[in-house]
Amino acid sequence: MHAAGRFGAKVTMLATVAGLGLAGAALAQGKPPAPGSPQQALPTAKPPPLGAPAPARPMTRPAPQLGQPAPLHPPIMPPQQQAAPQSVPANEPAAVARFRSLLGARVRLSYTNAQALDAAGEQVRMTGVVLEQTGKRATADEVTLNGLRNDGVAEAVIRGFATTEDGTQVRVAMIRIAGLTVPRDGTRAPPQPEQVRLESLRVEGVETSGAATVRLAMASFENWVAGQPARFSLEGLDVSRIEGAGMVDAVRLARFAFNGVDIASTLGAVMRQERPRTLVGRAAVEMDGLEVAGGGRPVGRMTEMRIAADVTNPDGSGTGTLAFRGIRLEATPMIAAWLTRFGYQAVDADLTSTTAYEGGSGRIEVRDLSLAVREAGTLSIAFALDGLTQERLQASDFTAARLISMGLRYADASLFGRFIAAQARESRTPEPQLREQFAAMAGGALGRPGAGALDPIRDAVQRFIRGQAQTIEIRANPPQPLGMADAQRVPPNPAEAQRLLGITATAQ
Repeated sequence: MHAAGRFGAKVTMLATVAGLGLAGAALAQGKPPAPGSPQQALPTAKPPPLGAPAPARPMTRPAPQLGQPAPLHPPIMPPQQQAAPQSVPANEPAAVARFRSLLGARVRLSYTNAQALDAAGEQVRMTGVVLEQTGKRATADEVTLNGLRNDGVAEAVIRGFATTEDGTQVRVAMIRIAGLTVPRDGTRAPPQPEQVRLESLRVEGVETSGAATVRLAMASFENWVAGQPARFSLEGLDVSRIEGAGMVDAVRLARFAFNGVDIASTLGAVMRQERPRTLVGRAAVEMDGLEVAGGGRPVGRMTEMRIAADVTNPDGSGTGTLAFRGIRLEATPMIAAWLTRFGYQAVDADLTSTTAYEGGSGRIEVRDLSLAVREAGTLSIAFALDGLTQERLQASDFTAARLISMGLRYADASLFGRFIAAQARESRTPEPQLREQFAAMAGGALGRPGAGALDPIRDAVQRFIRGQAQTIEIRANPPQPLGMADAQRVPPNPAEAQRLLGITATAQ
């Protein structure tokens, strides 16, 4: 899964950088070499006047039909071959000339045709576009530029993009960039994330072949603006032939999305090792239709994931919810023996939680974190802590945390009964007798003389073991908030633990 995640991120970044490059914001990365140096570009033939048929050109292959994948070609220039200066057409539209200057002398631009869409030549459509640099080559069926500036572009649309990077062939049906501003200060230092502004980026029809095969129907990012919530969505991701990922070699994802997060400011703060600013409002992460497979067989899946936070104060105060539904783990070698022992074919589960946070006191409440496994049981945890302010959480400092309360609840749906049955088979002991043995062991551990406070706990545990109750709940309510040092100290006996933590138990 880690390999799949890294490769998917690489493909997305490659397509994004390609688009930014064609917008004049990413390929101008180095100082141009001196004239006549090995890094200078090859010449291109002078095209005819705009609107006239374009003659055959020796250095440019014919453009493929629009909508069809562009053929992938190896670099036409060996890494160390000397290149001659490229020839710039005298009647080249202003936007193309500006684009060429932004690319720099190291990148050779050629095209089959360039058509100005306005009188000033600031809006232009190019077809049969080829970008070449030492050892690198990219092609595009069509590139449309509108409002190209030295620091960005109003809109750039690239169709039929193709390139090869580190042995990976990439084709992208369409890349659209709108409202991009990347400040340029004359140095090679990249701008801070907060300085970049992007209204939208949309990528469609990504296909790659190399170490892994990736197909992506669509990815979009909107509102990269410091101080404002961004939106991201991805649909139709299919990654196969993943290497080095263990038992998983294929991943499919129907949809992933998030919104309500200030990505620009958050990324900048992380890069500077600062605490990210929290936006007031609702933020959410959603995922649908995750499937993982290995060797052509399903390994697991998750129908949906929903994570949401409603933040009411810049200090992070608010509430949150979490839900992972339709989780299924197949009988892989790692868990097959366990499943067989207890009579299961697979694990089907849901994980849900509700939380609350109060930034001033650093109080965290996990009100109901529940793992429900079908035909097994439901395990629920609840706890409350304070002293965990955002500053302490950022510094991973838990020394001031205090335990307010904690609860553990288990509702058996058959797992404990299956455990007793398996133990009875393996030990050749009747189930009633085995239950009594376990109940006696629990009674001995919780039956110290003079520890009457343990009696309700012992009775609840024994009732559950004997099958007289299906649900058992154990709660800890310390007489006063318990610091981390005291909470981690191991009590000398159960009676002392009960006194220190205020433990109670019920069974029904």
